[in-house]
Formats: sequence, structure tokens, C-alpha cells
Amino acid sequence: MSGREWRGWGVSEIGPLHIKENIPNQDSFIIKKYSWGSVGVVCDGLGSKKYSHIGSHALVHAVVKASQLFDFEKDIQLFEPLVKSLWDINISPYSQNETSTTLLFTIIKNNRIYIGRVGDGAIAIFGKKSLLVEENKDMFTNYTIPFGRDEKIEWNIFNEESVDYIVMCSDGISEDLKKEKLLDFFQNYVQNYKNMHPSKRVYEIKQWLKQWPVKGHSDDKTIVALIKADNE
Repeated sequence: MSGREWRGWGVSEIGPLHIKENIPNQDSFIIKKYSWGSVGVVCDGLGSKKYSHIGSHALVHAVVKASQLFDFEKDIQLFEPLVKSLWDINISPYSQNETSTTLLFTIIKNNRIYIGRVGDGAIAIFGKKSLLVEENKDMFTNYTIPFGRDEKIEWNIFNEESVDYIVMCSDGISEDLKKEKLLDFFQNYVQNYKNMHPSKRVYEIKQWLKQWPVKGHSDDKTIVALIKADNE
């Protein structure tokens, strides 16, 4: 088994508030499969920043490029400055402050799974153990710290054999669900859609994201799943 034996899908739907105000979807995602492994990334541009949609798009591509270049046998803390430098190139001529975004990613390489996050949104890991990774926000504020500021990437690293599938989503989904229900939600999500034809799957997911049942919801919503081949 290697990272190339994984597959995935992702869906992003613009929020009602952004449609109303003619603002682009500030979420971005990407899934890439290579001979050496697989990569999935979700970024959520901060709503207060004019060019955050550019920042989120630039950062998903920076992470993919970094995952190709980086030697994961070296100090893992060196990955972040590499991503940051690639992101700076991608967002030019804008500044990091103008393009602020969160970051969630999964990199499957060398029989290891490297999961990282900065900012809000949620990552669920299912396998020998189930784990939910989220931002620990201060109870007195709803502010999230974006990538590139003081907060460093929070890493969770697993042996590939211990993980069956991973789901990542922006806070437009995770913050509208009760925390104790998130793992069940993601598990049911994978079971419902993993064997569905890709075009039908995307259509159905987009429909329920558009008809999101939480009253007053406004945010963009993005969800990405990565599944090991022998769990299909």
C-alpha cells in the first residue's frame, strides 16, 4: 500500500451571504494523486479580507508544490517556511494580510500520513482509532488565526496502515454541527458517497450544501474526503 492507492473527492459551495453581496467563494480545495502519493488541501479565506479568495486558491497550490519538493525525512518544521515562501510567490502582488486564509491538509507519502492545520475547520481521521482535529478557539472570541501568522502548523502524523479514510471541511460545515456529532456525520458521509458515481456524488452533495438545514447559515462550505483503496 502507498499513497497512490488512495482516491478522493471534494465539493465546495458558495454561501448565501456571498451570493447576496456578489463576493466570490472564499474557500478553495485541491486533490492531487502522484506516483509517490496523494495530497488533499482545504483553505478558507478570511471573510474580512478583500482578496482572501486569492489567498486560499494560492495556498492550496503552494501546499501541493511543497509536498512534491519537501523531504519528509528531514525536520517537519521546515515544511511551513517552504509553503509560506511558495504562497508569497503565488499571491503576488498582494500581501499576506490582504489574502489571509486558514489551512487544512493531508499528505500521504512514504507510507506515512502527514496531517496539518492552521485556523478553523475540522479534520476527521478514521482507522484503528478515530480522531477529530479542530482549532481550540478562545471561549471569549470567534477570531481564528490564519496561516502565516504566529500560530504554527499543528501536525498529526500516522502510519498509513493505521488510517482508512480522512475527511476535511471548512468551518461553514463544522461550526454548524455539534462537536459530539461530527465524527458520526463524517463517517456517514463517507459510507453514503464512497461508491457513488462521481458526477452523481458531486451533484447530490452540492444540493444538500445549498439546502443546508441550519437556519441563518451564510458561510461557504467545502468538504474533501480521501479514502484508502481497500476501504471502498
